[in-house]
Amino acid sequence: MIAQLSRVPALACALLVAGGAMSGTQAAQWQVDLAASSLTFEASVFGSSVPGSFERWDADISFDETDLTSSSVEVVITMESATTNDATRDSSLVSDDWFAVTAHPQARLVSTAFRNTGDGTFEMDADLTMRGQTQAITLPFTLEDLGDGSVRAVGTVTVDRTDYGIGQGDFTSGATVCVDVPISIDISAKPK
Repeated sequence: MIAQLSRVPALACALLVAGGAMSGTQAAQWQVDLAASSLTFEASVFGSSVPGSFERWDADISFDETDLTSSSVEVVITMESATTNDATRDSSLVSDDWFAVTAHPQARLVSTAFRNTGDGTFEMDADLTMRGQTQAITLPFTLEDLGDGSVRAVGTVTVDRTDYGIGQGDFTSGATVCVDVPISIDISAKPK
Protein backbone atom coordinates (compact mmCIF):
# COMPACT_ATOMS: atom_id res chain seq x y z
CA MET A 1 0.00 0.00 0.00
CA ILE A 2 2.98 2.25 0.20
CA ALA A 3 5.21 3.29 -2.62
CA GLN A 4 8.31 5.31 -2.75
CA LEU A 5 10.75 6.41 -4.89
CA SER A 6 12.32 5.39 -5.78
CA ARG A 7 11.44 4.35 -9.79
CA VAL A 8 13.11 5.58 -7.55
CA PRO A 9 11.00 6.29 -5.77
CA ALA A 10 11.95 5.97 -7.91
CA LEU A 11 13.63 5.53 -9.40
CA ALA A 12 13.77 4.61 -10.50
CA CYS A 13 14.63 4.76 -10.60
CA ALA A 14 15.43 5.21 -12.42
CA LEU A 15 18.73 5.21 -13.57
CA LEU A 16 20.17 4.45 -16.91
CA VAL A 17 23.58 3.41 -17.83
CA ALA A 18 25.45 2.43 -20.92
CA GLY A 19 27.52 -0.64 -21.58
CA GLY A 20 28.91 0.87 -24.77
CA ALA A 21 28.84 4.50 -23.72
CA MET A 22 31.17 6.92 -25.41
CA SER A 23 34.07 8.17 -23.35
CA GLY A 24 34.98 11.83 -23.09
CA THR A 25 34.58 14.85 -20.93
CA GLN A 26 30.80 14.81 -21.10
CA ALA A 27 28.80 11.66 -20.38
CA ALA A 28 26.56 10.27 -23.10
CA GLN A 29 22.90 11.30 -23.05
CA TRP A 30 20.27 8.53 -22.97
CA GLN A 31 16.62 8.44 -24.00
CA VAL A 32 14.45 6.19 -21.84
CA ASP A 33 12.06 3.83 -23.61
CA LEU A 34 9.16 4.34 -21.20
CA ALA A 35 7.07 1.59 -22.81
CA ALA A 36 9.83 -0.95 -22.10
CA SER A 37 10.71 0.40 -18.63
CA SER A 38 9.14 0.24 -15.18
CA LEU A 39 9.41 1.79 -11.75
CA THR A 40 7.83 -0.53 -9.18
CA PHE A 41 7.49 -1.07 -5.45
CA GLU A 42 6.36 -3.86 -3.17
CA ALA A 43 4.62 -3.19 0.11
CA SER A 44 3.80 -5.78 2.74
CA VAL A 45 0.31 -5.40 4.24
CA PHE A 46 -0.52 -7.76 7.11
CA GLY A 47 2.29 -9.95 5.81
CA SER A 48 0.93 -10.18 2.26
CA SER A 49 2.80 -8.75 -0.72
CA VAL A 50 1.17 -5.79 -2.45
CA PRO A 51 2.99 -4.95 -5.69
CA GLY A 52 2.59 -1.54 -7.25
CA SER A 53 4.05 0.79 -9.83
CA PHE A 54 4.35 4.42 -10.81
CA GLU A 55 2.75 5.00 -14.19
CA ARG A 56 4.10 8.52 -14.82
CA TRP A 57 7.76 9.41 -14.38
CA ASP A 58 10.64 10.74 -16.43
CA ALA A 59 14.41 10.50 -16.25
CA ASP A 60 17.24 12.73 -17.44
CA ILE A 61 20.24 10.43 -17.83
CA SER A 62 23.86 11.14 -18.69
CA PHE A 63 26.04 8.10 -18.20
CA ASP A 64 29.45 6.90 -19.32
CA GLU A 65 30.86 3.89 -17.52
CA THR A 66 34.38 5.10 -18.37
CA ASP A 67 33.69 8.55 -16.91
CA LEU A 68 31.49 8.05 -13.87
CA THR A 69 32.35 11.44 -12.38
CA SER A 70 30.64 13.16 -15.34
CA SER A 71 27.59 10.88 -15.13
CA SER A 72 24.29 12.00 -13.63
CA VAL A 73 20.70 10.89 -13.26
CA GLU A 74 17.60 12.83 -12.26
CA VAL A 75 14.24 11.11 -12.00
CA VAL A 76 10.94 12.92 -11.38
CA ILE A 77 7.92 10.82 -10.37
CA THR A 78 4.29 11.91 -10.41
CA MET A 79 3.13 10.49 -7.09
CA GLU A 80 -0.57 10.41 -7.91
CA SER A 81 0.27 7.89 -10.64
CA ALA A 82 1.00 5.17 -8.06
CA THR A 83 -1.18 2.13 -8.62
CA THR A 84 -1.67 -1.23 -6.93
CA ASN A 85 -4.64 -2.14 -9.17
CA ASP A 86 -7.04 -1.67 -6.27
CA ALA A 87 -9.15 1.51 -6.44
CA THR A 88 -9.74 1.79 -2.68
CA ARG A 89 -6.09 1.27 -1.79
CA ASP A 90 -4.91 3.60 -4.57
CA SER A 91 -7.20 6.42 -3.41
CA SER A 92 -5.69 6.02 0.06
CA LEU A 93 -2.15 6.25 -1.29
CA VAL A 94 -2.63 9.83 -2.48
CA SER A 95 -4.09 10.97 0.88
CA ASP A 96 -2.31 12.95 3.58
CA ASP A 97 -1.66 9.73 5.52
CA TRP A 98 0.54 8.44 2.71
CA PHE A 99 1.89 10.45 -0.23
CA ALA A 100 0.07 13.74 0.48
CA VAL A 101 0.06 14.49 -3.24
CA THR A 102 -1.70 17.84 -2.93
CA ALA A 103 1.24 19.26 -0.98
CA HIS A 104 3.91 17.00 -2.53
CA PRO A 105 2.89 16.04 -6.08
CA GLN A 106 6.33 14.81 -7.11
CA ALA A 107 9.15 12.68 -5.80
CA ARG A 108 12.66 13.32 -7.06
CA LEU A 109 15.85 11.25 -7.22
CA VAL A 110 19.14 13.03 -7.96
CA SER A 111 22.39 11.10 -8.27
CA THR A 112 25.43 12.21 -6.27
CA ALA A 113 28.01 9.55 -7.24
CA PHE A 114 28.54 6.31 -9.16
CA ARG A 115 30.82 3.33 -8.54
CA ASN A 116 31.76 0.38 -10.74
CA THR A 117 31.48 -2.70 -8.50
CA GLY A 118 32.31 -5.43 -11.01
CA ASP A 119 31.63 -6.75 -14.47
CA GLY A 120 28.44 -4.98 -15.49
CA THR A 121 27.51 -4.00 -11.92
CA PHE A 122 27.38 -0.51 -10.45
CA GLU A 123 26.14 1.50 -7.48
CA MET A 124 24.53 4.91 -7.59
CA ASP A 125 24.44 7.17 -4.55
CA ALA A 126 21.51 9.55 -4.72
CA ASP A 127 19.28 11.90 -2.77
CA LEU A 128 15.68 10.73 -2.78
CA THR A 129 13.01 13.28 -1.88
CA MET A 130 9.40 12.35 -1.03
CA ARG A 131 6.84 14.33 0.99
CA GLY A 132 9.43 17.09 1.35
CA GLN A 133 11.91 14.79 3.11
CA THR A 134 15.29 13.99 1.55
CA GLN A 135 17.35 10.91 2.40
CA ALA A 136 20.56 9.54 0.91
CA ILE A 137 20.22 6.09 -0.70
CA THR A 138 22.49 3.70 -2.57
CA LEU A 139 21.00 1.82 -5.51
CA PRO A 140 22.94 -1.21 -6.80
CA PHE A 141 22.20 -2.06 -10.42
CA THR A 142 23.28 -4.25 -13.29
CA LEU A 143 23.84 -3.04 -16.81
CA GLU A 144 23.13 -5.13 -19.89
CA ASP A 145 24.02 -4.26 -23.49
CA LEU A 146 20.96 -5.24 -25.51
CA GLY A 147 22.99 -5.51 -28.71
CA ASP A 148 21.08 -2.92 -30.73
CA GLY A 149 22.77 0.15 -29.26
CA SER A 150 20.38 0.26 -26.31
CA VAL A 151 21.00 -0.84 -22.73
CA ARG A 152 18.99 -2.16 -19.81
CA ALA A 153 19.56 -1.24 -16.16
CA VAL A 154 17.95 -3.28 -13.39
CA GLY A 155 18.22 -2.65 -9.66
CA THR A 156 16.44 -2.58 -6.31
CA VAL A 157 16.84 -0.48 -3.18
CA THR A 158 14.87 -0.86 0.05
CA VAL A 159 13.80 2.33 1.83
CA ASP A 160 12.21 2.95 5.21
CA ARG A 161 8.97 4.75 4.33
CA THR A 162 8.84 6.44 7.75
CA ASP A 163 12.05 8.32 6.90
CA TYR A 164 9.86 10.25 4.45
CA GLY A 165 6.78 10.57 6.69
CA ILE A 166 4.88 8.10 4.52
CA GLY A 167 2.28 6.34 6.64
CA GLN A 168 0.88 8.61 9.34
CA GLY A 169 -1.11 7.87 12.49
CA ASP A 170 -1.79 4.16 13.01
CA PHE A 171 0.42 3.33 10.03
CA THR A 172 3.62 4.74 11.53
CA SER A 173 4.53 1.65 13.55
CA GLY A 174 4.61 -0.87 10.74
CA ALA A 175 2.19 -3.20 12.52
CA THR A 176 -0.16 -3.31 9.53
CA VAL A 177 2.06 -2.06 6.70
CA CYS A 178 5.77 -2.92 6.81
CA VAL A 179 8.06 0.11 7.01
CA ASP A 180 10.63 -1.40 4.61
CA VAL A 181 9.62 -0.99 0.97
CA PRO A 182 11.71 -2.30 -1.94
CA ILE A 183 11.72 0.01 -4.97
CA SER A 184 12.86 -1.48 -8.27
CA ILE A 185 13.90 -0.08 -11.61
CA ASP A 186 13.94 -1.87 -14.96
CA ILE A 187 14.97 0.71 -17.50
CA SER A 188 15.75 0.41 -21.18
CA ALA A 189 17.28 3.32 -23.07
CA LYS A 190 19.16 4.22 -26.22
CA PRO A 191 21.62 7.00 -27.00
CA LYS A 192 20.08 10.35 -27.89
